[in-house]
Amino acid sequence: MKFSAVIFAAGASAAAVKRQQAVFEVSDFSAACIPHSSQCLYSFGVLQPGTMEQTPVHCEAMVTSDGSLPEIQDGTCGESSRTFTVTKSAEGLTLVVSQPITPSSDQTGQHLIPNGELVTSDEPNARVQSYQGSPNFDLIPQ
Repeated sequence: MKFSAVIFAAGASAAAVKRQQAVFEVSDFSAACIPHSSQCLYSFGVLQPGTMEQTPVHCEAMVTSDGSLPEIQDGTCGESSRTFTVTKSAEGLTLVVSQPITPSSDQTGQHLIPNGELVTSDEPNARVQSYQGSPNFDLIPQ
């Protein structure tokens, strides 16, 4: 019985540590290029756990692309000082959300979107890329 209690406590402690590591929580994430267009849209909500914040801040960027999800250098989040970037690498796309905490420092969290969650359609004259992963995930410290 004591052994079960120890296992349960260790599991709960590990879950609490994992939860504390999230700098931001992302919800309703979507990223897709529009068929028969040169535009791609990134859209999501972001919330800072462990604060009084209860409604996610909406972040969005519409950019021109060749049909593949592009990098974003200056994504904005409405009614907030938060900003976001998306960078490409051999592994996939990395989403980074940043929020100023002092005039000289920012709090940032990141999430790697692996290539396996990026899908390119095969429609004629409309080869476009979109995100097909979970709409909700955590951003962890950089």
